[in-house]
Amino acid sequence: MPPGGPVDTQAPQIVKIVPDSGKVGTTPREVIFRFDEVVNERPSGATSLAGLFLISPRDGEPRVDWHREEISVRPRRGWKKNVAYTITLLPGLSDLRGNTRNTGAVTMFATGSSIPASRITGTLFNWAEGRAVVRNGLVQAWPRTDTSLVYLTTTDSAGAFVLSTLPPAQYVVRGISDDNSNRGLDRREAWDTVAVTVADSARVNLYGFIHDSLGTRLSSVNVRDSVTIELVFDSPVSMAPPIGPADIRVRSPDSTDIGVVSVTPPPPDTTAAVRALGRPVPPRTLIVKLGTPVRPKSTYRVRVARITNLAGITRPGEAILATPATLPVPAPARPIVPPAAPPPPPPAATRR
Repeated sequence: MPPGGPVDTQAPQIVKIVPDSGKVGTTPREVIFRFDEVVNERPSGATSLAGLFLISPRDGEPRVDWHREEISVRPRRGWKKNVAYTITLLPGLSDLRGNTRNTGAVTMFATGSSIPASRITGTLFNWAEGRAVVRNGLVQAWPRTDTSLVYLTTTDSAGAFVLSTLPPAQYVVRGISDDNSNRGLDRREAWDTVAVTVADSARVNLYGFIHDSLGTRLSSVNVRDSVTIELVFDSPVSMAPPIGPADIRVRSPDSTDIGVVSVTPPPPDTTAAVRALGRPVPPRTLIVKLGTPVRPKSTYRVRVARITNLAGITRPGEAILATPATLPVPAPARPIVPPAAPPPPPPAATRR
């Protein structure tokens, strides 16, 4: 007869990790994660079991083997001598009934005599989009003197990361928005690097963006009113140095130039996510004020002498502005109200 009992709704729980976390002077054949039930060898949180495990420092993709209630993990080319390792189980492991772990686990050991205590913490942002990289954020760090040791970790639900068990040294830290989850940098993925010296601990923020070598293109020009136009770019624009009136030329149908009074980015975003960024989000549009109103149902040629993207690539841009039959009227300028004069002082008391 079937044994019956309540339906299992609990995700697999770890009952033991071998070797014990914090152990030093050991070189195991593999690290074993033992669970309280049979786990699924096809997890819901990754394409394979190997996608749920990180070995830091990295030596290629880890070798991950399934043994029903156990999973063994080892590096591709074996453990190195006198190195402290951190093995991370990411969320997404499930049992045969589909109950999935929404938390991970971390264990560490050293093939040498000690586990270094230095670490690097921080947050990985997608600077161009003004948000933290909360999914598929990958952070790597390697010593300047030994690029074969690549420590790595992932970001949490707030975009924060921790690289631990690092020996004191000068490091290059790189953050990647790993959109395709291949644990590598691809051409259209946002990334950023920074150099940092680690003695005890260090904190760095990484501002990722797509490093486009072709530069930013002026894609279109829109009319806001008869003396205001909007330049729209296909990627973020660097405002260092800022684009000024001398960089923009607006030519009317009769080939005469219309003077440019000012060039400003749109009003800054003040949402909580952008405030956490700690720096302004680079604009994708610019507002241009003209000295002479444009005419309805006319064609103008707008040229920008230089457009610099976030990677420092500069190129010119040009687009056609076709004005509609009816142009919005410019908003009236706010009158400048002088501050009110202070009230006169009270009369002094008469001494008797």
